[in-house]
Amino acid sequence: MPNPKVELLKNARREAWIVLGAWAIFLIWVVGYSYLRGYVHPAESAWVRWGLAISPGEGPPKLVLGLPDWIFRGIFIPWLLATAFTIFFGLRIIKDDDLGEDHDQGASSGRSTTDPKR
Repeated sequence: MPNPKVELLKNARREAWIVLGAWAIFLIWVVGYSYLRGYVHPAESAWVRWGLAISPGEGPPKLVLGLPDWIFRGIFIPWLLATAFTIFFGLRIIKDDDLGEDHDQGASSGRSTTDPKR
């Protein structure tokens, strides 16, 4: 039978790496998309030549649901996806590990279980 503390540590590390990976993906998406589409870049910029960034001649931003398209796609959509990921992760991926027996149950009530005078 595997050691419960080892299993607890393995699950905690796995869950931490998943959260860190998701956080990094959403960070890159939000910051990258907002940088490329939220600011006007020089026309000779490689980002504009590749079609990733806004050039000075594009005019005002398009609106999606009353928001500029870069805010909708760069902030609102990732926010919704991160919320959905968090709910899915909390309900389906996180393991409910056994933390062992609580040896200090008297501490919460203010009484020590080891002191016979109390």
